Amino acid sequence: MARLWATALAVLGLLGLSTVGARPVEQHPGLHVDPDGLVTFSHSLDGYTLQAQADFVPTLPGAPPNKLKIFAGYVTVDEDAGRALFYTFVESARSPENDPLVLWLNGGPGCSSLGGGFLAELGPFYPTPGGEKLIANKFAWNRVANMLFIESPAFVGFSYSNTSRDARVGDARTARDARQFLLRWLDRFPQYRDHDFHISGESYAGHYIPQLASAIVRGNQEDSQEQPINLKGFLVGNALTVPAIDSRGAVDFWWSHGIISTETRDGALDNCDFASIYPLTDEEGEDAYVSAVDAPLPVGAVPPLGSRAEKCDEFVNRAMQEMGNINIYDIYADVCLKPALKAAAAVDATSPRRPSAFPASQARQLALMLRGHPAGISTKPMLGKHYDPCIDSETEAYLNRRDVQLALHANVSGELPGPWKDCTQDIQYKRRDVLRSILPLYRELVDAGLRILVYSGDVDAIVPVIGTRNWIRKLDLPITKPWRPWTSATGQVGGWTVEHQGLTFASVRGAGHMVPYTQPERALHLFSSYLEELTL
Repeated sequence: MARLWATALAVLGLLGLSTVGARPVEQHPGLHVDPDGLVTFSHSLDGYTLQAQADFVPTLPGAPPNKLKIFAGYVTVDEDAGRALFYTFVESARSPENDPLVLWLNGGPGCSSLGGGFLAELGPFYPTPGGEKLIANKFAWNRVANMLFIESPAFVGFSYSNTSRDARVGDARTARDARQFLLRWLDRFPQYRDHDFHISGESYAGHYIPQLASAIVRGNQEDSQEQPINLKGFLVGNALTVPAIDSRGAVDFWWSHGIISTETRDGALDNCDFASIYPLTDEEGEDAYVSAVDAPLPVGAVPPLGSRAEKCDEFVNRAMQEMGNINIYDIYADVCLKPALKAAAAVDATSPRRPSAFPASQARQLALMLRGHPAGISTKPMLGKHYDPCIDSETEAYLNRRDVQLALHANVSGELPGPWKDCTQDIQYKRRDVLRSILPLYRELVDAGLRILVYSGDVDAIVPVIGTRNWIRKLDLPITKPWRPWTSATGQVGGWTVEHQGLTFASVRGAGHMVPYTQPERALHLFSSYLEELTL
């Protein structure tokens, strides 16, 4: 959720983006020999298509010894525009032939599933400080599933288009491109075509996932030219779904957790129109685009003239000041305080109409709210999990290494403009799409018979559990199994759950916005239970 409470935002003009031609050079992999001449490991690629073999990643620089099969590369989704999405794929460590295929999507809009999902949350590795090495993730989701990560839409991460106007995008094209990606990817990996397929993700993927699921369901019914995608269901965490409900839920969460004062809470609730506070003054019509990272503003956009809107803006600023420099993704975790960020936090800005009205470190977190990627995670030990309060910086450092990019077959030409970033401002996203309620799609997908799990880390202050529970109530689905605690393999209560007809909700105790990172053991248990259709 970008700058949830920021008070100023300008609609940016379309950035002039150069033609990059970043399609990777195809190469047939064999044994990998490091600079010292040591053979690390090799795999048999019998049964894989030549395209899949060309995408094989024998090893990643700095990775510990492992037997994983990892693939990475580009899939073209629009030949005429020259639009291609970058992916990484890691096969199940348990049984690639039998385990399901699961796609993971991070949010934003404009944030990377490679940096978020693959390297900083649920993938097989985590980067160490400075991006020097990778360490194994004990609770990686590829323990039980074949995991696919894509950077979407074009211009996110290593994904690109040779048509600069493609930087203007919305939910509809994002969903179409993702479906087209899957169809072409399954041509490249036909052995997975009949596997059960599921979609997973978090944050603004609360838009991406239901819309992709709908595109797949409809495509399976209407597109006789393509083989159907074997979609069984989806799971989504801390999902932006109904902006008005999610935004009001954020106010209630902040107050109930002692973050803001009663007076500020009351002032915001009395003066802010949560159904319409996201947009700017609409001079360009409802199709106007906004900077992707700046787009989702639950409250606090530049208000039109009028005392109520101005009062809303006043209470929004007050809420930000009362909140202070906390980790908005996990209110009980610490923030990253590297020297550069410490200096930024000392910046003093005074204008209440500018994003810099808040400390720079706070504004940076707020500007990346829906990306689904941590800005700072506590170093507190938890279930043996490695914690790094600056993991997003480590991920950027690692993925900007030239040897890493070449190993991943990413940006092989070296022509992508600028460094790889977790979240880009190089796309402009449709404002009305960010505002849209996704509830009608939930009703459609429940009726289509998909299995749906909505989960929520209960110490996330971005898209808090309060809003999620409130919009689920709006679906008015019959309860089939009542509210109860669920327990993970540790014997501890992992959270609470309730089953509705067609949809299960589960909270994750002690988890922030990035559930697989902040509570990895509980997240893996939840994921495994969903895949195996086990009752929590």
